Amino acid sequence: MSGSEGGRRVALHPLAIVGVSDHFTRVKVGGGKQASSAPIIGLLFGKQSGLEVSIYDAIELVSDPPAALDETYLLKQTELFTAVYKDRELLGWYTVAKEATSDHLALHKDFLKYNESPLFLIMDPSPSADSKELPITIFEYELHMVNETPTMLFVSIPYQLQTLQAEQIAMEQVAKTTPADTESALDVHIENVDSSLKTLRHRVLEIVKYLDLVSSGKAQVDYGLLRHVSNLCDQLPAAEPADLKEEFIKDYNDSLAVSVLAAVSKSADSLNELTDNFLVIHAHGSKLA
Repeated sequence: MSGSEGGRRVALHPLAIVGVSDHFTRVKVGGGKQASSAPIIGLLFGKQSGLEVSIYDAIELVSDPPAALDETYLLKQTELFTAVYKDRELLGWYTVAKEATSDHLALHKDFLKYNESPLFLIMDPSPSADSKELPITIFEYELHMVNETPTMLFVSIPYQLQTLQAEQIAMEQVAKTTPADTESALDVHIENVDSSLKTLRHRVLEIVKYLDLVSSGKAQVDYGLLRHVSNLCDQLPAAEPADLKEEFIKDYNDSLAVSVLAAVSKSADSLNELTDNFLVIHAHGSKLA
């Protein structure tokens, strides 16, 4: 499949790449609507003005057979997306595979009903380790002469990565997020409490074991040690087990509430920072205009 001579200039945005890779990851780990062996197929949305094409977003399309489309679902997704982004349109579709096949070519013909010249993006799920290029190829559908016979073929077209200022801010924010951020202070606190309770349980069992041995006459009586055990017992609250359980639940709920409030405060702070960045961007844009 040779390069295209059509002259279309395609700009691929990071949100579309994230959408394709996220779809593939969720299906393969069993977190999607499809079986892990199902083909990865989705829609590409963006803008097209003459030969200038910008692919902004990718939305998954549930399709179990590789050569069949759920037209009702496709039209619904397109309607919902274009209702929100009125300046965008359906540009084509994507899949995740090592290379384009005849099945993809047959499926591509179905998209001619929705776009007279649809694009086809294919992402390689297992690129070579030494590759320095994105494992993404974009094709268009062209008529070529093969053995003196007119034949429609996939032809690869060049593309460039392009990032809007808003997308750049979002990607930088994602890049700053570390795995440690996913563990809340409550999780750390519960782990520490769990470790302390296990240690306490082990020591209490040792005391009970010693008292059993003394009671059966198998161990020598140590009155000093027994006085220490008695002092420990006197420090225990005089409450029924049901009362202790109720107090524990109250403390646990209070801890959860504090954790939720902290998460909300952190999200609000991040949203405020993002809003400030957007205001700065639009302020610069209005001055330039």
